[in-house]
Amino acid sequence: MRRTDPSQAALREWSSIPRRIRSAVSGLTPKQLDRRGGSEDWSIREYVHHLVEANLIASNIVIAALGRNGGAYDWSWVTPDAGWMRRLGYDAAPIEPALELHERLCAHVTSILRTAPASMNRVVKLLDAPGAKPRRTTVRQVLEEECEHAGHHLRDVKQTRKASR
Repeated sequence: MRRTDPSQAALREWSSIPRRIRSAVSGLTPKQLDRRGGSEDWSIREYVHHLVEANLIASNIVIAALGRNGGAYDWSWVTPDAGWMRRLGYDAAPIEPALELHERLCAHVTSILRTAPASMNRVVKLLDAPGAKPRRTTVRQVLEEECEHAGHHLRDVKQTRKASR
């Protein structure tokens, strides 16, 4: 019996997130993308932009870890709430450019992680909130957390689609 390498499984799952998002919003009109619901009561459009943004930030965290093992990354400036959505225009922006960016970004980061030696074990110290003590995590853990995060919000999208039928 062949055992699955947890690092490769995490990378494979993380790189599937763009496809999963596309599948979740397939066939929706711009008006349907504006339907609200889920755990945050965001529109489907806002969930899509939020997930792309989260993976953009995760990609930067990964690059920071690869560039300097054990270095710090401050992402305490991220506050995805209703005001954030409006300030960034996520409540109105088309999703296609975001989806295209996400697909290419995941392909790029995945290719780097597959070629960089021991990349999934590199460490980064995350500053999660202003003044917080840094939290030590690995690249693999960052990707696993993003997979869980995406799963949560993709369930929100599914729930919102179902409720609006």
